[in-house]
Amino acid sequence: MISCREIMNLPSLTKLTLVAGKSGLDRLVRWVHFIDLPDVIPWVQGGELLIITGIGLNGDENKLKEIVQGIIKKKLAGLIINIGPYIKAVPVEVINLADQENFPIFELPWEVKLIEVTREICGHIVMKQTEQRSIKDFLEQLLLCPLENPEVLIQRAAYYGYDLAKPHQVAILSPDCLAAFLQTQKARGEKALVALKVRFEQIVHEVLTAQGRKILQMLWADDIVLLVPYEDESTGGHQNIRILTQILEKLAVKMPGLGVTVGLGGRFESLQAARQGYLQAVKVLRFAKLKKVSRSIYAYEQLGIYKLLFEIEPEKLVMYYQDVIEPLNAYDGKHHMDMVSSLFVYFEENCNAVKTAKRLYVHRNTLDYRLKKIEEITGRSLDDPYDRLTLQLGVIVGKLLTSEIFPNVLRE
Repeated sequence: MISCREIMNLPSLTKLTLVAGKSGLDRLVRWVHFIDLPDVIPWVQGGELLIITGIGLNGDENKLKEIVQGIIKKKLAGLIINIGPYIKAVPVEVINLADQENFPIFELPWEVKLIEVTREICGHIVMKQTEQRSIKDFLEQLLLCPLENPEVLIQRAAYYGYDLAKPHQVAILSPDCLAAFLQTQKARGEKALVALKVRFEQIVHEVLTAQGRKILQMLWADDIVLLVPYEDESTGGHQNIRILTQILEKLAVKMPGLGVTVGLGGRFESLQAARQGYLQAVKVLRFAKLKKVSRSIYAYEQLGIYKLLFEIEPEKLVMYYQDVIEPLNAYDGKHHMDMVSSLFVYFEENCNAVKTAKRLYVHRNTLDYRLKKIEEITGRSLDDPYDRLTLQLGVIVGKLLTSEIFPNVLRE
């Protein structure tokens, strides 16, 4: 779909003038209707851009106000009034109402042919829908399937003005839970959820457009996937993070209360590596769920030790985990203890025994006993830097192997 803001830039609408509802220009236009009945309300469903001349109103300004109230309630995208013999100007009372409801109202001179206006708007909507479907189709082929013919995808993208021959990285914007957020907005049902996703996608598109960045974008389930250019190795990553930060700031204003986390895959130069970049972004999002202190943007290139662990074969990680931590698991199972979790919290609290005991709701002496028992069972000293690192990596690997990052690895 397109927004009312885009409508204003169409060639046949250069004489279109916005007279009210400027704050609502981001409303999405599902279709355009020209209806000149005294009561248009039963004939619209929502999302339409309505065009009227006022021929059936007989100059009744109150009737015009009732129409505007009705189409606002029906959640139309906006209203174009053909200024001429039937409506000479939009009444001030109607303008104030539209401004209050953030509902765009436009004036169009009488001499402009309405058939050309409707044809161009409808044609633009169809063109945008076709482009969006095509973009989603080749992004799915590029990121979700084994790539067979990259040249074909490069040519298809070039048709819409995207240069896939340049280096890129994949970004995934993942809302915490759209369904739960929808309930906070007192909206229910599949239709409301779809509208929320469309709005989410539209806000992202608006920021990218405002930045002058032509970036491939698709809605996948609840997430938005971006294929972001990354040409300069030294500054490209920081530049992309700045853009993503601006998107999150815009979302915070337009959709307050919606938590969004961004996962960034690594830089890749050939399209054959695009799927790997996508999988990296997916892993980064799953990694974000493991963190005690969350932030909004996680980049694969900044994961430190976790990036190294992601590159190791899961089978080798399992072997390391079994060698280092499995003795503690066996002890826990036999004695109904919780040594592994205690050790993990101890490392999360930077080996601070006081904070660890408080977080575990145990006495300090109990914690000291557990730590000594851990040293005895594993044969490693928590005072030795190498042994401590070995154990810390062990519990980290355990968390990874039991997470969605490596699903079912320990169970197989």
